[in-house]
Amino acid sequence: YFSTTYYHWTTGYCTWYQGYGCYARTYGSLTGPKILVLHGGGSNAVGTRSSAPFQQLMNLLSGFQFVYAQGGYSQGGGNLWIPDPPTKNEPTTSATVADASLQILDEIVRTQGPFYGILGYSQGSAFVPVYLSHAPANTFQVAMMYCGYLTTTHQGLLGLVNAASPFNNISSLVW
Repeated sequence: YFSTTYYHWTTGYCTWYQGYGCYARTYGSLTGPKILVLHGGGSNAVGTRSSAPFQQLMNLLSGFQFVYAQGGYSQGGGNLWIPDPPTKNEPTTSATVADASLQILDEIVRTQGPFYGILGYSQGSAFVPVYLSHAPANTFQVAMMYCGYLTTTHQGLLGLVNAASPFNNISSLVW
C-alpha cells in the first residue's frame, strides 16, 4: 500500500491511501484521546468534518482528537463503507463485501492509534459493529452510533456482527 502523510495549515493531517484519497484527518487537540469518525454513506471525511454538527462536537470535546476516515468504495461524489447490494430485495451474502473499508480502518488504527472511541453516522454507524466484529477486542473503549441500522442487506456482514456481539461488552451509545 502506498501512503504519504502531510500537514496543511487549514486542514490538519491527511493521509493518502492507494487512490482512495484523503482517508483520515485529525482535528482538535494534538495530545488528547482519539475518536475515529466514520461518515455516512455517500459522504466523505471532509464533508463530515465540515458539517455544523461535527464542528459543534469538536468544540464541545476540544480535549479529544478526531480522526475522520473515508469509506473504501467511491459512489458519485462521495464514498460508502459497504457497496450497495444489487437491490434491497437481494441482500449480499459475502462476509468480504466490505474488505476495502476494513483494510482502510485497519491501516488508520495501526498508524494513528491507539483510539479511545469509534463514532459513526448513518452508514458509518452501521459499519461500527462490522468493524468491531473484525478488530481485536479492546481496540476502542467506547462506540457511538448515530442514525444507524443493522446491515440487513448484507447478510454475510450481519453474520459476522451477530457472531462477535457483544464485542467484549464495549460501552456504547446508540442514538
